Amino acid sequence: MNKLYILFFIATLFFAACDEYEDTVEPSPAVPEGCQGVYFPSSNTAVFELEPTEATEISLTLARTVSSGNVEVPISVQVNSDDVFNVPATVSFADGETEVDFTITFPNAGEGTTYGLKLIVEGDQYINPYSAASPVVSTQVTRIKWTPVAEPMVYVDGVFAAGYGVSQYPMYVEAEKAQLGESVRYRFKNAYDVPTQDADADGIYDGYPYNDAEKVDADNDYYTIIEIYDPAGVSGDVFMPAHEIGNDWGYGMITIGSVYGNLSENISSYPLGTISNGVITFPANSLYLSEAGYEDGKPYPSSTPTYIYLTKEAFIAANLKIEDFNDVEYNAIADGAVSEFISAAYSESWSQTLAMAVDADPDNADSEYKNLYYLSDLFAEGYGVAFYYEEGVGVTIPENQPIGTEVFGQALYVSPSEDIESSVVVNAKGVTIYTLGLTFHYADGTVVGEFAEKFFYSEDAVSYAKEDFIGNFVMTGISQFGEADASMDVNIAEGDDENTFVITGIDYAPEVLALFDPATSVMTITPQVLPDLVLSSGTYDVTLYTTDLDGGVSTTAVMDFTFNMQGDLVMTSSSAADGYLIRSEAAGGWLDGYYGLSFTPDASKSAGIATQSIVPFNVRTIQEMVQKAERTTNNFAVQGKRSPKKRVTTNSVVL
Repeated sequence: MNKLYILFFIATLFFAACDEYEDTVEPSPAVPEGCQGVYFPSSNTAVFELEPTEATEISLTLARTVSSGNVEVPISVQVNSDDVFNVPATVSFADGETEVDFTITFPNAGEGTTYGLKLIVEGDQYINPYSAASPVVSTQVTRIKWTPVAEPMVYVDGVFAAGYGVSQYPMYVEAEKAQLGESVRYRFKNAYDVPTQDADADGIYDGYPYNDAEKVDADNDYYTIIEIYDPAGVSGDVFMPAHEIGNDWGYGMITIGSVYGNLSENISSYPLGTISNGVITFPANSLYLSEAGYEDGKPYPSSTPTYIYLTKEAFIAANLKIEDFNDVEYNAIADGAVSEFISAAYSESWSQTLAMAVDADPDNADSEYKNLYYLSDLFAEGYGVAFYYEEGVGVTIPENQPIGTEVFGQALYVSPSEDIESSVVVNAKGVTIYTLGLTFHYADGTVVGEFAEKFFYSEDAVSYAKEDFIGNFVMTGISQFGEADASMDVNIAEGDDENTFVITGIDYAPEVLALFDPATSVMTITPQVLPDLVLSSGTYDVTLYTTDLDGGVSTTAVMDFTFNMQGDLVMTSSSAADGYLIRSEAAGGWLDGYYGLSFTPDASKSAGIATQSIVPFNVRTIQEMVQKAERTTNNFAVQGKRSPKKRVTTNSVVL
């Protein structure tokens, strides 16, 4: 009973309380009658960057939603850095005005400091609390502090080069620098001024070399400004504001600047500049040029890049291009016991020095001086031939190198041959053989010959033993009678007597006896009666005669042979005879003969006696011999024109 009573009592209290509750809603404050609805438009500038020469004042805009009535609106200052800003206490609206610009001054603001300002309008009669527009404005002001850059920069224009088809020349520009928070800005005063003198030793002018006094406005200063979007100023994008440069080339004042950001928002077609390693590059279509009086100032994007080098050193490092390989500084490679050049073009050989370039740009991985070799004074004093060689990469020969000689009355140049491979190999004797496939040509490209020119180098002396002379060879030589050159497979074997050889395979000579001098490693062939030549048509006597350097027939002059650096048996420089003739009295005259003999080892054939290649007799007279005075001193002949290409060969090889 007690529990039921308690529940009844609680319920009575609850319903009584509900009868006394009244649900009410407090209305929002009404906009006061006559409220001006004052606000700061979003179009107000948030950041001001002012040149030191500009007035120390800015303008902000205050707006209202009503237009009737004159009103004075008080302005409250919430932030004023260093109390530098002078803000009017009120801003006045005249009847009918909805926007008013007002001025804030800061005459004591220093350069290089950013000052903050925050203003607010308060009061019910001015502010509509339900408006989305803000009664608050924040801005900041920096008076740019320009600091002179100690050394001039180097500016290489591309817009004039593209617009007027002129060459690009470097010019010094005096620069000033400003640090602007997240970016670095440079400016150049009168960059396109008239030069006062010729280019310096590095080819750099102190003005734009195509300008003269009639093209330049000398009464005013014009600033070229670039902004690097990087707080350190060493990487990232670079923008050039559009600006007049003070030049008029007959079509009105010229303006240049970045296409993107000034004229277009298509950055893929009109890229910004970039900076790397102290070099600012505005690539093709990055900058534009317009002339006020030409096609109403229509802008023309530049197809030629513009470069700005932050230092002269950066310019020199980036432009260490080799124009003349004869002007490069080289260090001679240590003289070796072997250092010989053999020219197929001139049919001569001589002692030769190999040198390597001093790297004038060692920190540049792409330096043109790296791996550059030079054969100095090769064909003429003061002229060499340069080539690049890197093990595992190969040989590259620069094109159009003058060699200081003439043929047929015209100067000769060399370029890489398209057909003759250049290479570097090391033979079994440790000799490094540099083969340069060279095309000899005139300045207009007319080819006069392609040859494999060879240089042989070894630090150590090369020696040959008797065993090196034994084996199979290919004997070549020039016909004494103006016929086809010789190319005979011959075999050199050890003779019956000590230090003798027997040579087989020479046409019309069953066997030729040769002597060997172990002290000098020289093989000697003397005039001699040879074994009879037995043919199906009969047996013929044969005698080997030699020819001296004047072309005379000799029974005493000997042919001396030694190995050259390539490993071929060739005649020594002191050989009294330069060739041979074979005569048969039974046949009635001279059967064959060659001079300028060479024996090239041929490891592809098995050892053994070589067989002769005998053709029907063609007996000659002594009068049919080629007179040596008629032999040319070079092997050139005018041919067609070359197509310019570089050739990189295979890797170095050890034989």
